[in-house]
Amino acid sequence: MNEFDVLEKIASNLTSRKSSAALSNYMVLCNNIRHLNASLEQTISKLDSIFNKFHKSTQDHAIVKSEYSPSSPSNNVIPVVARILLNDIAIFTKLLNFTKADERNGITIETVSKLSRNFEDYNNLATATRQYIDSVVSDSYQVSLLSPKAINYHVLVSLNSFHKFSTKSLYAALFNPEIESALAEFNTLRFNDWANSHITECAHSTFAKKVDFLMSTHGHTAAVDISDKFKNIFKFTSEFTHIGYVSTFYSTTVGAEVIFGDDIGPYLPSTENHSELKYEILETAINALLYIYFPSLKKCINDILIPASADPLVQDLSCLQEDLKKSLASRNAEYFFFVKHGLVGSKEHILLTCMCGATRAWESPHSPGNLYCASCGSGFRILEIAGDPGYIITSAGPIKVIGSSVPEFSDLPREKQKEILAQVEKLRAGAPAT
Repeated sequence: MNEFDVLEKIASNLTSRKSSAALSNYMVLCNNIRHLNASLEQTISKLDSIFNKFHKSTQDHAIVKSEYSPSSPSNNVIPVVARILLNDIAIFTKLLNFTKADERNGITIETVSKLSRNFEDYNNLATATRQYIDSVVSDSYQVSLLSPKAINYHVLVSLNSFHKFSTKSLYAALFNPEIESALAEFNTLRFNDWANSHITECAHSTFAKKVDFLMSTHGHTAAVDISDKFKNIFKFTSEFTHIGYVSTFYSTTVGAEVIFGDDIGPYLPSTENHSELKYEILETAINALLYIYFPSLKKCINDILIPASADPLVQDLSCLQEDLKKSLASRNAEYFFFVKHGLVGSKEHILLTCMCGATRAWESPHSPGNLYCASCGSGFRILEIAGDPGYIITSAGPIKVIGSSVPEFSDLPREKQKEILAQVEKLRAGAPAT
């Protein structure tokens, strides 16, 4: 192909967009989004509380390590870190607001156009995501290093850009003589020297380099797919934020949409497509906290405070981290159900209770296409057991085989439960059951 062949293919494909298609279960998507958004909201609230405790701790000179004491020049790192963390809460909250599940109360065929998603919707979501992932990585980099030169670099580059177009009121609110003198010193540097000078330093100047450095620092070098996901979402959202060819074409091309429907009501393909992106963003945003942000915060706290004061805060972060991991793992999992042979294919409804607490009535004729949880999106696998098996012993304890004539294990008399559990322990020890 020559340049004109390529140009022809681009022109023919950027003239009209193909019709949107809904490729996921919209109701499940909304439930998953609602779950992860709520988990992220709780995390942000608890992080804010931990940040406040950390800030108060840094004001107590007796528990701050000597290298960050008031008599040390490095003490000035502390208020900058406090400002960074406060900024993060604002940026995280913005993403939270743009990744809420769609609300369809009162939506009818006549009003379904309200659910259509266009350029503004995609651009707002992508911009909030770009700010989030950039802040997580850049701020984690700074609080992980706690290097005066590195902090100077990131702050002065930001100030240099800000003051170029700031209004008089903005300038007066931020730029005092001290800041102006620091910026003047920075402006004596050539652009090529910004990342390595007598006052600034940035050994990892790009987003990708910062990701690789942080993942390596925190022991996640094997998680290449996660690292790539961070880099890819940065590129993807940059395409929307910077108004690239493809992103603008995709989100501004308007056409008639077919109307889909489910148990809740009507919706449009663009609604589902937008929600699918929201879910992917939420999942990646949470992983960025787990793999980069939390480990960097722990390192920062351990570096600044003495162990006796740092340990409780680090433990709070670890608990928060574990809760977030469980919340993420509870979505789109796979669970096995033990069913009495002959029940599948009968006229009976089979009740399948997911680990998330939702129960699905698997109706006859028991189509395999309905083996999923509408609440969390987890898939169900059926294992049929011959006869009247009673209970199956799992890692969670005895579980009734669905369709067996025995009562639920929890409904058995206490003594009978103890008897069965004692038999289980004998089996685990290798002794024959009685």
